[in-house]
Amino acid sequence: MERLIEISEAHCIGSAVGVATRKRLLNLLVEGLENIRNHTPGDLAHTAFALLLFEPNGYRLFFGNAAPQVIIAALSHRIDILNEMDEADLREHHLKLLANEGRTERGGAGLGLLTMARKSTGPIITHAVPRDAMTAFLALELVLGA
Repeated sequence: MERLIEISEAHCIGSAVGVATRKRLLNLLVEGLENIRNHTPGDLAHTAFALLLFEPNGYRLFFGNAAPQVIIAALSHRIDILNEMDEADLREHHLKLLANEGRTERGGAGLGLLTMARKSTGPIITHAVPRDAMTAFLALELVLGA
């Protein structure tokens, strides 16, 4: 996790990326990597991946792992709802989640997804590919314009 963040920050500095974009990118990386670390089922930990593409107009990030298909369906639905919100709605939802005392030590309130929705410059795109009868691979694709 630390190495990907170091490489990304070095690229941003070397490419003269603005401070605001650099902070957003690092925020997205931390949230995405923490989501993988904290929420990938232990028996599927070997399926986790992260990919960061440096593009001429910004960055494209992918985070994913295998998970039970019911969890993927619930996450995809939650992401669809976030994608429909504008910035004011996302901000209000963020404040409500912060006030929610139902969080666990691992999170689980959706703050990571909400942060990624707020920091990316486009909708979160979900890619799900069946793995077996009970699980699938889920990848979240995010874009951050420079």
